[in-house]
Amino acid sequence: MAVATVFLVAVSGAVSGSAAAAGTTTVRDASALSAPPTYRAEFVSTAATGLAMNDAGAVAGTSYVDNGCGPFCLPPLETVVWRGGLRIVLPAVPGFSSITALSINTQGWVAGFAGVIGLPTHAVVWKPTGATYQAIDLGALPGTTRSTATGIDNSGRVVGWSTTANFPPNGSPFMWTESAGMVDLSAQGFPDETPLAISPGGAVATQFTWYRLEDPTSVVTMPTAPAGYVVGGEATAINDTGDQARFLISTGTANLRYLFRFHHDGTWQRISSSGIKNTPYGMGSINAARDITATVIGVGVIAYGPTGLAQSLADRLSPAYPDRDITRAGPINGAGQILARVMVGRSVRLMRLAPVGACGAYCMRVSAIQMSGKFVQDPKDPGHCTVNGKAYNRVTVTATVTNSAGVKLSGVLLSGRFLDDYWTSRPVSGRTNNGGVVSFVNEGLCGVGAVAFLVESVKSGPRGFDRSVGVLTSWVIPQT
Repeated sequence: MAVATVFLVAVSGAVSGSAAAAGTTTVRDASALSAPPTYRAEFVSTAATGLAMNDAGAVAGTSYVDNGCGPFCLPPLETVVWRGGLRIVLPAVPGFSSITALSINTQGWVAGFAGVIGLPTHAVVWKPTGATYQAIDLGALPGTTRSTATGIDNSGRVVGWSTTANFPPNGSPFMWTESAGMVDLSAQGFPDETPLAISPGGAVATQFTWYRLEDPTSVVTMPTAPAGYVVGGEATAINDTGDQARFLISTGTANLRYLFRFHHDGTWQRISSSGIKNTPYGMGSINAARDITATVIGVGVIAYGPTGLAQSLADRLSPAYPDRDITRAGPINGAGQILARVMVGRSVRLMRLAPVGACGAYCMRVSAIQMSGKFVQDPKDPGHCTVNGKAYNRVTVTATVTNSAGVKLSGVLLSGRFLDDYWTSRPVSGRTNNGGVVSFVNEGLCGVGAVAFLVESVKSGPRGFDRSVGVLTSWVIPQT
């Protein structure tokens, strides 16, 4: 799939306080400013989706709990935060059957909503209290009955939309703080539009404007879209200076969506040549350097700032991860980590991608992983895998650790985990023998598809662990 164009089209015009007229079409140089980084993958969860991540690497999203039922049941889907090595289930909100987490700030506060879109909903903030969370129902503005939160900034300010249930609905944008509660932004002079995104410092994007919270004089009208496109209420991201990532809609009969970078000086830049119709897509974020992460036609992409084009994130993944498929790219945080769904074995896993630094000479690597898997049959029901049967899978993994010169290392502590195509995530650890080899065995449910192994860490005194070479994942389908 092509995700990059060979030139950039910009439409310029003044944008200070009023709509900008479309200017002259220009062509920008698309050459790279510097070599992009290579990424390693840090495991967050299996059978999970991440929706937000803060600078500390805490992630908000959903995941299925492993209750040991494998392919024979569907476990509960829980809304959770992964923080400091813990998986914390967010508390429900009384009166609502479900909750959704959409944003998490530096302090770990989470914003989202309770209920189902199209039915009564309330914006919610989950406030961290030690290793748990307290749910705060934000209610709705006076005269309205429903609300949803767009996001929360690092000062704890939540923006969203509060509306009536009647048709046509009558709504207003709001800002909520713990000290002042929910206030009507339109009554303070801000646009009467739904907030689409909020930056860490409180810059807010709507369909036709952007502004800074608590400063009604900061409202800037978005310039006209480039010829052949319109600005819609599509998924959007904004940074503190007003640079944005948006999906613009083509005016042709197909009405395709294309990924654009908006520079706060008033110019638009198309950064992907892939038009989206009925395929998965989504917004990640735009950071201070104007790096953009997004999902385009089921592929996680990154466009490095200030003017770089979209490229597949999988192409930037360390070759030590041989499956090399990233199906979704979420936000990039201040530490350069990118929340993503990465293929390990035959299934995607929720991961943080982190830049790989140079390891130097005094390093270790996993030079080889060998796996074998056997389907152990039930003697009373051979050839079948049933709920109450005695058949199971037995999978063995053998990993070899060497130094950068290929010398096998003993006494090295290797930690990893077994993953199947369902809910299993079993961590293991052990030390290499005199031949530099460590082995693990996993006996688990049958009928779970491929069983994968992911190396997470290798430790031995002051030696570094080089994740840019070698092999860090493998998988096998157990056979009779």
